[in-house]
Amino acid sequence: MKETGLFQYFVEGECEANLLSALVHAKDSKYRIHPGKIERLNPVLERISPVKAMTIKKGTTVVLVFDTDIDQDGILLENVRTLKRVACLNQRHLLFLMSVRYFEEELVFACDCVNSVKELIHLFSSRGMESFKTDFCNCRNLEDKLSRLGFKRDRMWARSASKPFDRFENGGKRIWAVSKGK
Repeated sequence: MKETGLFQYFVEGECEANLLSALVHAKDSKYRIHPGKIERLNPVLERISPVKAMTIKKGTTVVLVFDTDIDQDGILLENVRTLKRVACLNQRHLLFLMSVRYFEEELVFACDCVNSVKELIHLFSSRGMESFKTDFCNCRNLEDKLSRLGFKRDRMWARSASKPFDRFENGGKRIWAVSKGK
């Protein structure tokens, strides 16, 4: 299948969308990922309709970004089948970026200067988890903030998830390699 260089990101929530947007537009190439359309659709809980799948150009890399804090992957498996059948994608064109348990824990794992979710919330001057999500989404200098927190891109989305998501390869290494044109 011909590579198009196009990327479509389906992300679980606004925090993931904001992080990907910051990485797409990063000034420092060590943080940059391949640009593409970022759409909020939780691939674990929401179905990608055949109509939506038909709009994906053949050869597009579809990136599914989600948390693994639930133990159901049925809808995710349906979405993979729909993307393969309707959008004519093969496994090479599907990337899974899985936050082991949930986004905030994944971010803590990727940042050298942060030891806990509680500390992450504090470093964003947030009052709690809901406040953190709002503050994270409203952060306009996210690349600088992540740099100060010791963000290591190669640790983001790099761990294997537990069942039932262990059947999918976490595509963190691939998203960074792809972003460098490899």
